[in-house]
Amino acid sequence: MWSVFWLFIAYLLGSIPFSYLLGKWIKGENIRELGSKNIGTTNAYRVFGKAIGTAVLIFDMMKSGIIVFLFTRTDWFVGQDLYHPLVYGLFAMLGHIYPVWFKFKGGKGVASAFGMLIAYEPLLGVVILPIFLLVEYLTRYVSIASTIAAISTFFIVLGLHFFHTPDWEFLIATFLAVMLILFRHRSNYERLAKGCENRVKLFDGIDRWRASKSKRSKP
Repeated sequence: MWSVFWLFIAYLLGSIPFSYLLGKWIKGENIRELGSKNIGTTNAYRVFGKAIGTAVLIFDMMKSGIIVFLFTRTDWFVGQDLYHPLVYGLFAMLGHIYPVWFKFKGGKGVASAFGMLIAYEPLLGVVILPIFLLVEYLTRYVSIASTIAAISTFFIVLGLHFFHTPDWEFLIATFLAVMLILFRHRSNYERLAKGCENRVKLFDGIDRWRASKSKRSKP
């Protein structure tokens, strides 16, 4: 009974639309009417700026990360007759992707997926974050960076499973999370193929610095 109850709680926690709430509270605008109309981190960054976009990223990661952390590292939950912690993380991810409040139209699941996986194995963040940032810097496409980071995560977990510590639950949960991410990016792949995918300037500050440095160096 408690196992099912916490699945419900995980879903509701994951379905909290932080980009919508922060946009309304700080900007007085509805993110579902702006940009791509998606309530995920990328659209929040694009339409509301770096500060709100970063806050949305952190909160979206925490939605799934907190529940996995609680179920793996706190005395109250550890040892209870519950499902594997990553099952609850996946339900939080589903809540983010398919929130009941918005007719099951939510984000792409990237932040919530990495939140739960990093909460379960923190060292993943040390490897995955640089991969994501490097690919985004080189391509300026968050969709490509998210895809490569997600696939890289699966192969890292696969390597850990076979060459370090076997953990079938971790491997299966990672596979399911990656499949959800790829599934949710179908429209992005179509736009990439047509050459009309929107770029996101995460590193515009670096670009301006390089441009100004280049101008100063000219005779």
